[in-house]
Amino acid sequence: LYQENRDIVNWLDKDGRTVRQVACKECREVTLFMGRYELEELPKYESPTCKIYNAVDLLGGGNKQEENSAEPRLVVMKFIAKEEHFVNEMKTRRNNNDGSPRFSTEFVTPDLDSYRTDQDEQYAGGRRAW
Repeated sequence: LYQENRDIVNWLDKDGRTVRQVACKECREVTLFMGRYELEELPKYESPTCKIYNAVDLLGGGNKQEENSAEPRLVVMKFIAKEEHFVNEMKTRRNNNDGSPRFSTEFVTPDLDSYRTDQDEQYAGGRRAW
C-alpha cells in the first residue's frame, strides 16, 4: 500500500497522530529509506549526475561505526548516479592515507558515511524500493 501511495504516512487518526507515529516498528521501518531515514518527498537539489535530499536519521548516531543514539537528527543525503562520479567525490572529500575529511566542517558539509549498491545489500534494497 505504501509503495502505491507514499502520502499514507501523513494521514491522521482521530487523535491527530500520523500513521508513522502509531505504526509498529516493522511497519514504520518499511516507510523509511534503509529502515532509518525519512527523506523529503522532493530533492533539495537535482542535476544530471546527482540528487540531494534533506532527511531525518531517526536512529540518530552517525555512520556505521558509531553507536546509534535515540535522538533523531537532520542529515542531507546525496545520491550519485554513476560510480565514477561517486569515486571522484570521495577522493576529493577524503585524505588518501586515512580517509579523514580534507575540508573544514566550518565550510563544507561533512560526509558521515557512504553506501554503494555493489557493496551494501541494505542500501541496494533501499534504492530498489525507493
